[in-house]
Amino acid sequence: MGLYPRLEINLEVIQSNVITLLEQCKKWCIRPVFVTKGFLADFPLVKMLYEAEVRNFADSNLVNLLRIRTLFGQSARLTLIRLPMRGELETICEHNIIPFVSHWGALQDINAVAEEKKKKQKVVLAVESGDAREGFLPDELLRIGERVRELPWVAIEGVGSTLACLNGVLPNPVTMRWLIEFKEELGKKLGGQKIFLSVGGTTFIELWENEGNWNGVDEIRFGEAFLFGSDISRKRDINWLRQGAFTVWAEIVEVYSKRVAQDSVRGFDAFGGIASTSTWGQRKRALLALGKQDIDENQLYFPGEGVKIVGATSNYLVVDIEESEKDYRVGDVVGFRAGYGAVLRAFLSPYVEKVYVRKGEGVEDEEKFQGKTFSGSR
Repeated sequence: MGLYPRLEINLEVIQSNVITLLEQCKKWCIRPVFVTKGFLADFPLVKMLYEAEVRNFADSNLVNLLRIRTLFGQSARLTLIRLPMRGELETICEHNIIPFVSHWGALQDINAVAEEKKKKQKVVLAVESGDAREGFLPDELLRIGERVRELPWVAIEGVGSTLACLNGVLPNPVTMRWLIEFKEELGKKLGGQKIFLSVGGTTFIELWENEGNWNGVDEIRFGEAFLFGSDISRKRDINWLRQGAFTVWAEIVEVYSKRVAQDSVRGFDAFGGIASTSTWGQRKRALLALGKQDIDENQLYFPGEGVKIVGATSNYLVVDIEESEKDYRVGDVVGFRAGYGAVLRAFLSPYVEKVYVRKGEGVEDEEKFQGKTFSGSR
């Protein structure tokens, strides 16, 4: 019904990053895994990854991995990096998806499902390494290492670490060396088995940039690196990758000079937050038809001067334009560079149109690929 709001995705920028990362990972002697949760494993992007010879995919949502499996069959190696729910185990086993696991009870459940299906199930053992998110406690994992032999239908493929996702704990050389030693010790507990070490996410890249190859680390998982060319946990752009692949466009639906009623009783906003007092004076504001249901306003970046995002409600993005030299009017369309949180929410919103662009060619329809039809954003 309308042209906006719109998320514009530049495939050329992302493809360039994918090729660069694949080449770099070859030099570093490490296997790259491309995480697709940030864009719901949408067809044009996963197709571009596959055509670039990517065969290792990871996601936090089983439905996204099933979409990839349907597209590419068993040629794709798929990892569920969100701990599985019991109701998902049968599907995981049926479709040869490798889950991260962090409880002995979950391993027992997986063994029971795999035995019923007479199909050995591969798993990665998540280990807690400082960010206090998912993972076995290291001492616990070493204690139960030998007991895993009691589960003949479970195949331990590797151990996985995730940092900087919840509490911002950054990986460092000390942590990396500990993870390598831990992998080796766990392998001994498993009867001398050779297992891999998988680390994530993008924030680990800096250790290769500074230290070169890390013998003993086998796999790195990243999404932000190839999508955005940045490392938000360190507040930096990665200078050998490209940025600016995602632009959110929205239309201005109101422009007025307004003043917040400061003498009124104040509570919280509609989402329980405390409003900023920095723009309470008489200020010229623009309202855009874009809200929290569509984007994360904290990860929208405006390239021009004199424009400041005040905040967002469900349906509006409020922008202070008091200091802007440009005369913004109702009907004007404004573009913002979008970060990870904004892009993720835009893909989830049915109200945001998704448009793929690439110089010199269009993106072929999903339905034309292998004769399949899939739901999802376009």
